[in-house]
Amino acid sequence: MATPADNSCVFIPGPWAHRLIQANGCQFHLAHMGSHHDDRPLVLLVHGHPEYWWAWRHQIEPIARAGYEVAAIDQRGLGGSDKTPEGTDALTLTRDLSGIARTLGASKVAVVGLGRGGTLAWALPAMFPELTAGVLTFSAPHTRTLQRAGTHLTLATWRRVAQTFVSPLARNALRSDSYIKKLLEEWSAPANTGASGEATNYAAAMRLPEAADTAVAQLRWSYTSPQRPDGRKFFEITKRDIEVPVWTVRGDLDPLLPERAWQRDSEFVTNTYRHITIPGVGHFVNEEAPEESTRIILEFLDSLP
Repeated sequence: MATPADNSCVFIPGPWAHRLIQANGCQFHLAHMGSHHDDRPLVLLVHGHPEYWWAWRHQIEPIARAGYEVAAIDQRGLGGSDKTPEGTDALTLTRDLSGIARTLGASKVAVVGLGRGGTLAWALPAMFPELTAGVLTFSAPHTRTLQRAGTHLTLATWRRVAQTFVSPLARNALRSDSYIKKLLEEWSAPANTGASGEATNYAAAMRLPEAADTAVAQLRWSYTSPQRPDGRKFFEITKRDIEVPVWTVRGDLDPLLPERAWQRDSEFVTNTYRHITIPGVGHFVNEEAPEESTRIILEFLDSLP
């Protein structure tokens, strides 16, 4: 008899409520707080790799206390959300954000994403302009920037790319506490344990059935998308102008993405564009500098028309 998966890492108690909702043909887990207001957007918090909703633990309550309804989601296939046969491509994952918002009854969404979650945040106003009120990304240049040839990706990024093509090794590594801790340390600022201190939770989430497989497949899709029909469709859609305010945030010690990776992002935005660099911080900005990140999010939300 198989041992039931330990999903206690998903349902960590706090001031938030854990919810399971149906959207876009999938059941999603999210940590939810706050009440709906007709004059304020729903705030969707979208995690990056190799994390899940817990990455936003510092931001959920302050956003709700500021008067917003907020949902930190587990992306399809990860954390407490359903593992489905599809769900590795950014088209599906972006549609998921729209579906979650609709299920929650939102007519407007301010989307905040980190890393790969930031890629989806950039795509939401291109695919669903009528839904999106604004975009804020951490450690995530525009999707098309990352596909340009050039020196905007570092050696650490390319090393991680190569590892995802050895699937069994990559999957097994993601299930290991020590590997996750090392990865989080490597991508963080030196001696900053904001993300790496939570390695036990992140590795536990990767040990949930099929989660590590999904994480590897989603990363591989990101790297091979220009050669895939769904990838080419995604990049064609993301050529569209973004007509809502966009703020981008980078830690100046991010080892994966240098400052130059953001140099052309404003080309995609016809509304307000603002880029912020936080000193002494690596890739996991919202965990490494939680108070500053929360302040930026609230300032961004208050700036939306």
